[in-house]
Parts: sequence; C-alpha cells; structure tokens
Amino acid sequence: MPNLTIKPVRDNGAATDEDNWTVQLEPESRRPKSAADDMPEEVVSLVRTGKLSLDIRRADPGDLPVVLELIDEAKLWLPTKLTDQWSRNWVDQKGRKRSDRVQDSLLQGTTWIVTVTYKQQQYAVATVTIEPNANPLVWDRAGELDDSAVYLSRLVVARKFAGLKIGPALLNWACDHAWRRHRAELVRVDVWTRNFALHKYYRAQGFRWQGYCADMSYPSRARFQRSTSRKVRKAPRLLTI
Repeated sequence: MPNLTIKPVRDNGAATDEDNWTVQLEPESRRPKSAADDMPEEVVSLVRTGKLSLDIRRADPGDLPVVLELIDEAKLWLPTKLTDQWSRNWVDQKGRKRSDRVQDSLLQGTTWIVTVTYKQQQYAVATVTIEPNANPLVWDRAGELDDSAVYLSRLVVARKFAGLKIGPALLNWACDHAWRRHRAELVRVDVWTRNFALHKYYRAQGFRWQGYCADMSYPSRARFQRSTSRKVRKAPRLLTI
C-alpha cells in the first residue's frame, strides 16, 4: 500500500494550507458513489491485495448524500450487534438532528472521507469526523477540557469493506492528523452506551476506558481515549489527497 503523505507543519508560525481551508466543492463528475451502488465485486479484492490505494480527503458539503448513505447503511446493520445505536434520530442540545450535525461538520471542514477509484469512478469507503473541541457534556471531569486532545465521531466503514482493517487504518491516520494539525497528545471518542461490541472494538484498538459521563440522558456516555503516538500494526495506509 502507498505510504501516508502528510503536509509539513510549519514551525515559524506561518499559516498552513489547513489553517487557510475554505469550502471548495468537488466537481459533480468527481463525486464518489456509495459502495452499495453497483460497485464491481473485484474492487474489494483489489483493495484487499493492495492493488488499489485508499485515498482520504477532507469532505465538503457536496459529499453530504454519500456520507449520510454510509451512516444509513450502518444504522441498518447495527441491530445485528444487539444495540439500539442510531435507532432513532437523536436531537442534540442545540436542537440539531443527525443530518444537521453532519452538514455542520462538512461546512466546518472536520469530516473526512475515504475513497477508492476504479475505472475512473470513485466509491466511498469510510468516513470520520475529527473535532478539535470537546463536548463538555461528555468530557466533564475536572481538568479534562484542558487536555491536549481531539474528538472523533461518526467513524463508519462501508459494509462491503468490513474485515479489511480500514477502521484501524482510519484511527492510525486520525492519530497522525491530530498530532501534526493540533499537536494533540490524545484522541478521544464517546461510544454509544449500549453498544458493548463497539466498546470491545475500541479497547482492541488501543483505547483506554475513561468511564461514563455524568449526564444519564446522553446516548453515548462511554468514553475512551488513546495516545496519538500509539498505532495499530498491520493496518493499511491511507493516502492523503
């Protein structure tokens, strides 16, 4: 697989490309399709054998439909894991539904999308959102908001690519991104309270249990964190584009 390409961090205080980021919509012809939309079966085999690269880029508002498709596919699959995650469209403290929150993150440039290109057509493989600011309802212990950390949410991998370690690859990439972009020492995630299989998954990826947040009404009370210096071995690399 290709190595992860990263932009150099400037130590002289000058703004980086990411600091100057503004919304730049991809042409409609270059929009990725959902992996569920008639994607050739050989694409998965080519990814598995390293013959197709996994590209990651910052998603923009035009990617809203395909990001929501990834989430909707996961929503249909989640009941098989004996969890009620995403079974209803939870509204946050700002009154935003899930689609509103996704749209806001796309406008803010905090959502990323993994794609694969086959015969000039892109397919959406995965997505993750990386926020620099904590939700104080979740990270509510004394001193936690002062920690050097970034916060993950909506990490979703298309079901056709399950088992190819793309989730671990995204987590490794998120650790690199968190350090070089924010000089963050920790990556944190709040996990759906009743998704115990997901709790186990994050533990297996090197995340440490940080207890539940105090707000009993919050649906994702389980808190985990991992050092940005820790990486999972034998995961594919993502090519930043």
